[in-house]
Parts: sequence; C-alpha cells; structure tokens
Amino acid sequence: MLWVAEGFRRRGLGKRLLRMGETEAVKRGCRQAYLDTFSYQARPFYERSGFEVFGTLHDFPEGHERYFMRKTLQAPPGPAAAG
Repeated sequence: MLWVAEGFRRRGLGKRLLRMGETEAVKRGCRQAYLDTFSYQARPFYERSGFEVFGTLHDFPEGHERYFMRKTLQAPPGPAAAG
C-alpha cells in the first residue's frame, strides 16, 4: 500500500516511495507491477509514473470507478543493468 498523509503531499514523497518500491521489485526479479485505485484517488499520479489502465469497474462504488493499472518495470541504466 502507498498512502501519503494530506499534510505531506505535493513534496515528491509519493513519487520517491513509488520509485523505491519499483527499484526493489526489479532487484527481486519482478518485471511487471499492477495496482488499483479509484476515480476519487490517485489515477493521474500513477499515470505520470508510467502506469496504464487495463481495466475499469464502473459505478464501483456507486458514482465512481475503480481502475486497474499496470506497468512494465525496467532495470535502471548503468553497470547493474548489464550484470
């Protein structure tokens, strides 16, 4: 789970936490990531981080959508990527 308290948002913390999680996932051999979020939450944040919607539940909860998103993880450039 990734959640940043309201008073700490818009400081780049979410972006840094997400990047750290992705880096650790790649180190552990992961090549894909997926998540879900709601229309009243952080879809634009995840899209800016390279995630794309692959499924939507409409009116879930009523009046909103639930989005399922995915991203292909890339090893960072540099010597570690070649190893």
